Amino acid sequence: MFKFSLVLFSTLIGFNASATDRLVKPLEFENITNNIFLVKSYREFKNSKNPDKPILMDANSLVYVDGKDAYLIDTPWNSSNMPQLTKWIENRGLTLKKTVFTHFHEDQTGGLEYLQDHHFETYASALTNKLLKGDKKTAANHDFSDDNFVLLENKIEVFYPGAGHSQDNSVVWLPKEKVLLGGCLMRANEVNTIGWTGDADIKEWAESAQKVLTKYPEALFVVPGHGNVSKGTSIISHTIDIVNSL
Repeated sequence: MFKFSLVLFSTLIGFNASATDRLVKPLEFENITNNIFLVKSYREFKNSKNPDKPILMDANSLVYVDGKDAYLIDTPWNSSNMPQLTKWIENRGLTLKKTVFTHFHEDQTGGLEYLQDHHFETYASALTNKLLKGDKKTAANHDFSDDNFVLLENKIEVFYPGAGHSQDNSVVWLPKEKVLLGGCLMRANEVNTIGWTGDADIKEWAESAQKVLTKYPEALFVVPGHGNVSKGTSIISHTIDIVNSL
């Protein structure tokens, strides 16, 4: 797995800090399983302690391959990364079918407007779409209101455990491979701080994470919103410990 210690800087800045949607660094792809690819995107933020050295932060999304079809779980941070991503999908002889978003922040929805402009199907919870509209941003063209939603039968399932990092943060379970995308509800194992809490519900966070752990104890890999993928469920327990220590 790639190592990205710069995610530690998430404690110093918020995602609404000064940053630009430009091609800072190409996307990086890595196999988690034969048909699941981790997609790493990056943004630069101003460094108040050293203005000459901007802070580079990563964000995680996934491509799920089902035969000749591809499904996105969250998008790269930047719309400027989307041509590279769609070309990567096309070069593998795949067709992008649907995209689902785990919460409304730009680190996971940065490519949403691009997908809408190019007439792709996009899905988000009704709450996520409401929050996107409240931020005067493009909403997904489909929404769902149940806590459990199936994007692809027996293969891609969305679960809303309650508030935490944001009011709308969901997780996505890939049951055949036992891979969980925990998104920004989960803190990477190499991070020992809670990160940005501008839209967080600290009181509910640990309980929401515990619901995920109870529902998916058999997870073989957990993907956080930022940082390194972990084997097993250690990221979930780690997140609960961080929140409970506040």
